[in-house]
Amino acid sequence: MTVTVDTVPVDQRAVERAQLRAEISVAARVLTPVWPLSSFIAVNPLGGLEHRPFDDALAIAGDLYGACGTLGETEFRAAHATGRITKADLSEALERRFPDAVAAAPVEVDGRVHTAVEILLADLVHGSIPPAPARRLLTLSERRCARTAAAIDAQTVKWCSAYLDPGQASWTLPGRARGFYPAWADLAPRDPRLPAAARRALRDLPSDPADALSKALARLGVGHGGERIAYLRAHLTRLPGWASHILWHSNTPGSTIDLVDYLAVRVSYEAHLLDTTELPTRTAPPVPDRPSGTATDRAHRAAQALGTTGLDPDAEASIVRILDRLPVDSRPLVWLDAYETHYRRGLLEELDQPVPAPNLTRADAQLVLCIDPRSEGLRRHLEALGNYDTFGFAGFFAVASRIHALANGVPAIAAPALVTPHIDLYEQPDPTALTESQRHIAGLHTLAATTDAVHTAKADLAAPFALAEILGWASGPVAAAKTIAPRRYRRWRTRTRSRIAPPARTVIDTAGGLGLDQRVQIAETALTVMGLTTGFARLVVFCGHGANTENNPFHSALACGACGGNPGGPNARAAVDILNDTEVRGKLLSRGIDIPDDTWFVAAEHDTTGDRVTILDRHRVPDTHRNDLDRLTTDLAEAGRRLAAERTSLLPGAPDRPGPHAAARHARTRSADWAQVYPEWGLAGNAAFIIGPRAVTAGIDLRRRCFLHSYNPDDDPTATALETILTAPVIVAQWINCQYYFSTVAPDTFGAGTKTTHNVVGGIGVLTGPAGDLRTGLPWQSVAVGNRLVHEPMRLLVLAYAPRERIDTIVARNPKVRDLVDNHWITLLARTDRSSPWHHRTRSGWSPYPTNGAQR
Repeated sequence: MTVTVDTVPVDQRAVERAQLRAEISVAARVLTPVWPLSSFIAVNPLGGLEHRPFDDALAIAGDLYGACGTLGETEFRAAHATGRITKADLSEALERRFPDAVAAAPVEVDGRVHTAVEILLADLVHGSIPPAPARRLLTLSERRCARTAAAIDAQTVKWCSAYLDPGQASWTLPGRARGFYPAWADLAPRDPRLPAAARRALRDLPSDPADALSKALARLGVGHGGERIAYLRAHLTRLPGWASHILWHSNTPGSTIDLVDYLAVRVSYEAHLLDTTELPTRTAPPVPDRPSGTATDRAHRAAQALGTTGLDPDAEASIVRILDRLPVDSRPLVWLDAYETHYRRGLLEELDQPVPAPNLTRADAQLVLCIDPRSEGLRRHLEALGNYDTFGFAGFFAVASRIHALANGVPAIAAPALVTPHIDLYEQPDPTALTESQRHIAGLHTLAATTDAVHTAKADLAAPFALAEILGWASGPVAAAKTIAPRRYRRWRTRTRSRIAPPARTVIDTAGGLGLDQRVQIAETALTVMGLTTGFARLVVFCGHGANTENNPFHSALACGACGGNPGGPNARAAVDILNDTEVRGKLLSRGIDIPDDTWFVAAEHDTTGDRVTILDRHRVPDTHRNDLDRLTTDLAEAGRRLAAERTSLLPGAPDRPGPHAAARHARTRSADWAQVYPEWGLAGNAAFIIGPRAVTAGIDLRRRCFLHSYNPDDDPTATALETILTAPVIVAQWINCQYYFSTVAPDTFGAGTKTTHNVVGGIGVLTGPAGDLRTGLPWQSVAVGNRLVHEPMRLLVLAYAPRERIDTIVARNPKVRDLVDNHWITLLARTDRSSPWHHRTRSGWSPYPTNGAQR
């Protein structure tokens, strides 16, 4: 008797469903949740493998995705030819990774003695390059019929796109409210593009997606346990973008789609679209190992590179023994190690250079900016202009919240991805400006209604023709203005919007949404972790950051990651509202934080695309501080212009060596240009995270490559602040670093491809062309210009000015941090002050890290 899903007893069926869901959970461990574009959060695409050593994770990624985990050897060799990687860098990397190979006895060839290092270097620089990795974990349709595999992908993309569209299309998927699987199961059998036999089979689908998946797997002959997990993983990694986004979706409240639904659809299609008369009974992948040439071939190429034309048997055998200790597949990792060493040694040498003596007088103003590397340039230029102190802190300023903008029903999740906000804060009219607020709200409603009407008309099947007749006469001139004079068009648009919705004075009233104890806790946490507990200036500015671009689906990728891909201005407004509260200050005083009566906190936002800082809620600044604020505003404008001159010189199409004013104009023109694919470089180039007081980096041009988090170990005897930094901002920075890393080394797999072929799918993400996988990483124009890389893909270097024993305690009790350190996803160095040597933390403990001898 054949047992089908329908004849299984109810209790047994529940057990089998639970088992299948558990196996799917295991299979999905290789995935990382991917946020939608509307709130772009940088992630490590191999985040599910961080419990494995970095080297192993890259090998697994090669098998799962056919993806390279480093730059190719051709690119590394080109870097070696230009001096970006030196012989000394490679020698040090070999010593670190393959000490046994380096220690091998020298080999005499043609009367010349060659050390093992020379032989290994010859192989690295001149050895044959093996083929790129190939996906090895394949679905049955991939092995048997590429056309069927493509058809399954097309069906998957069609239904996922229709279901996950967040209301941007005028057509709604029928039955969407019931959930993804029920809606699909009702509509799929009516699809005229499917073969008749497949349509008939799909009419008999079980009502539960787990049952449907079990039935399809059985039809395909897939076994249980490890075999089934591997097969489910093959399907999940076939279109990893969609699977990763659905994984994120399944973790959101009220979600009606998960990976069980997704796999039920894919595997059901496969079971009924394949010709099942010759199905195999096992599913082991048949893909062979990558060929890499013979050992003697490697030996002869290395010898030839060393200037030898022939090898006697003894010399050949000796060289083979040396090269056998350096597997061909490990060569790119040696190159990566050397690539990182070169940059890191130069950075550490710069940090040992003399820095300006600290100014012991009261600062004219203090600015707290996000740890984002783009803030480093603004801090450096501002400090050069006057008596200013700057601090680095995560740009949500400890106010993890849902912020409701005035007249906007959808709150912004203004918090890091690691934090689930439980606070709702509302922007409200200033009590002294109720009439202007009413006009502003009415204007916003008018603008929103107009935008919605035009969008709906564009999305409708017939309305676009009528819309073109009505608005076509205006659309052409508008498009021309946006193209020819983007800055003027933006100014005109801003003025027009201001006439319809005149600006209004508003506040973010934290007292209405938070109790006193909550506000005090937020204030104490922020000030303590950033190390600002004494020596307050008259003005203390909390400066968030955002970006201002046009026609850019990846706009949120340029905003503040600590604010959930939103601008940081609202968080800054909330934080200063708390810190200006006299009740909060009174409570802080009882906890040892004495904020002078003449200190006033001010909110601001740094536009990283236009290099402009805007003071927010200026109307709340008392008259006693207006002159101070005016002087600071003038210097911020000049610092922004100097930063623009530094930053735009690296952008394609920018003027050659522009002055500060010309550079600022050019930066703002780029940000207003709807055809500009390089509005700014974002965090391209990020390479290090420095935890320490500003004194250790003051006056050093870090080239906007370092996350800077303020920290003073003397103020943190319990290491509470240090633990917060290592377990939150460092984790987020590592995600950002990996997002840029993998978007650079494997752009076709982990990047978003070129912007020129993007097709936006609602607010979810982008496709390359009309179909295919959801692209999960950064566009190529975020990391490169043509074939020239702007981002140097290196793992994050974390430099902590803190006692090593405190770090050990933190690492030991935080598995996430321990995995990153022990498995070499990050490199963690520490020292207590500028006069002490660096030590490197590894799985086996601390060891001295030399800083001399590298060439920049």
